Amino acid sequence: MNESIAFHLLNRLPGVGAKTLRSLVSHFGTAESAWNATNEAWQSISADRRFEKAALARSAIDQNYEASTLETSAISVIPFSDPNFPVLLAQIPDAPALLYTRGTFRKWNEQPLIAIVGSRKFTAYGKQVATELARSLSEAGYIIVSGLAFGIDGIAHEATLEAKGMTLAVLGSGIDDASISPQSHLRLSQDVLEYGALLSELAPGTPASVGTFPARNRIMAGMCQGTIVVVAAPESGSLITARLALDYNRSVFAVPGSIFSPASLGTHALLKEGARLVTGVQDILDELGARMNTRSSHESSAVAPTPTDLDPDELTIYQTLSYEGLHIDKLIATVRLETTRVNMALTRLELRGLAKNIGNMHYTRGR
Repeated sequence: MNESIAFHLLNRLPGVGAKTLRSLVSHFGTAESAWNATNEAWQSISADRRFEKAALARSAIDQNYEASTLETSAISVIPFSDPNFPVLLAQIPDAPALLYTRGTFRKWNEQPLIAIVGSRKFTAYGKQVATELARSLSEAGYIIVSGLAFGIDGIAHEATLEAKGMTLAVLGSGIDDASISPQSHLRLSQDVLEYGALLSELAPGTPASVGTFPARNRIMAGMCQGTIVVVAAPESGSLITARLALDYNRSVFAVPGSIFSPASLGTHALLKEGARLVTGVQDILDELGARMNTRSSHESSAVAPTPTDLDPDELTIYQTLSYEGLHIDKLIATVRLETTRVNMALTRLELRGLAKNIGNMHYTRGR
């Protein structure tokens, strides 16, 4: 048994949530050791009856069947102790103990993530804004994260895929085909798998419920540098995501709408609470760029490693660029090189895919 399978088996036990699973792994050293420990060893951890019930429940779980289920659905398990676990997500106080994932994409620690969320009921204006932001941010090197739900979530995924960008769908259910919620988005989930990934902390076969969506929202808010709320009525679940992002000290952006539209009441409330007003994609790039530039080197560990074969000019420029747009004039002023040298080095970096002109003379690192 490998460690990932052991984490999955522990996660299948009744009464074992993220906090309890972490406690078990901490106490026994590894998930495999925890799974193989005696019932008495489990019960000695705490007087809480959950430990006793969970320990006894292990005998009813077929290890081979569970491993086969994961393999059949091409589902991987990423424990919190795995280097591939999302770096930003690991920093939140209520981080999940593991993630299940399907798809072709694993570079969430190398490229910046941003969530685009909103109401299931949306306006034509909301659709236009979500589409434009998803496309533009994807072209700027961002991975677009959303929840595969009806409305703005689905639009964000679709627009990203149309732009040939990468997108992650975080679900409030299992990520096996039978558990995908809503089932009418099964086809969309297949498209996401081709150009991104599905993620959840819930085991395969777990249906969505009212209680699973707020927990899902914390994952989206926690793993992303920022959250954009496009349209949201006062009762919208996307407001939960945004307020969690604020709690986690992430950037929150809100798109203004008509003062007469109920669909804008939630976003306007966020603006009153301190969310950044979005009048265009550059507002987002500027805000995230400023936050990135003030991070410590430890907090910037999600940035891709610097290539080792750059000449001095290329290296200086590459290290100055980030995944947020930087105007050419500011770049020249920062690196203190002649304009001609900057332009030539940028051209070489672009040819190698290490720099990208995202328009209006703004440059980012390439993907």
